[in-house]
Amino acid sequence: MSMETTITSLVAAANKLTSAVNGKVAEIDASVVAAVRAIPEMSRSFYVDAVSGNDLALGSVEAPLKSIKEAMGRSNTTPYVTIYLKAAQTHEYAAPTDQTPYWSISNKLIFMMYGTGSKPVFSPKVGEYMPGSSNIHFLSLEGGSVYFRFVDVVMPTVLKAGTSGWYSFASSLFHRAHGPSASVQGSVTFSGSRLTLGAVNVFYSGYSANYRVEFTYSIVDAELSTKLAELSGATMVLSVFASSITQNKTWAHLVSGLVKDSGGSLSNLLSNVGNVVAAGV
Repeated sequence: MSMETTITSLVAAANKLTSAVNGKVAEIDASVVAAVRAIPEMSRSFYVDAVSGNDLALGSVEAPLKSIKEAMGRSNTTPYVTIYLKAAQTHEYAAPTDQTPYWSISNKLIFMMYGTGSKPVFSPKVGEYMPGSSNIHFLSLEGGSVYFRFVDVVMPTVLKAGTSGWYSFASSLFHRAHGPSASVQGSVTFSGSRLTLGAVNVFYSGYSANYRVEFTYSIVDAELSTKLAELSGATMVLSVFASSITQNKTWAHLVSGLVKDSGGSLSNLLSNVGNVVAAGV
């Protein structure tokens, strides 16, 4: 075999090998892209404008959504979610339907303000889970956390038209969705917010629950109600920093269902204002 023939054969073999490698590289690249696309988004942000938004929009600051409901539906399985609410607006919080009046929270969910003006208002929807009875659309804490930062929360005070009372299920903003066998646990933070109490509690499960609640630079408005928490069957860790209650009320006025042990200490509430609460029980 001549030298020229040998060289030609070697070049042909090298070209074949290069083609095979390039093909494998393309396959590897395609596999990597597919694997990356299969990884769920770890965080998402949505902007909500209750006046000018559109629930068919992208949810960006330039093209905001119209409702919290749409933002929740798009991000309920995302580990870290921030929903920005347009300033100087009231934003209705609504679950999928009156018959499914809650979103399950196993992730970190933050409500924040964007734009200029007064703080946005987070207002739970009043629905009708059972005919003739009102309930509110709620958040079912299932290991997750909810953070209101410079967002005011106003609890409902009026029954839905045509109903005659509040139904026991879905009778608080943080409630139990799945019956007595399920666990309710998670944390809720109010920071720079005003929480206006209303006709139903903010925290109540009806069964066992474990809440961690923090108020930082916040105000609890107790002019119309003192219904913050009903702890029957539940426990709460309550942290209060630089926060106050209106109407000369104390934390003892806002928490019911408390249990004292034989030594007079609270057994289902741990708090840096625990002495104040215990003294009022």
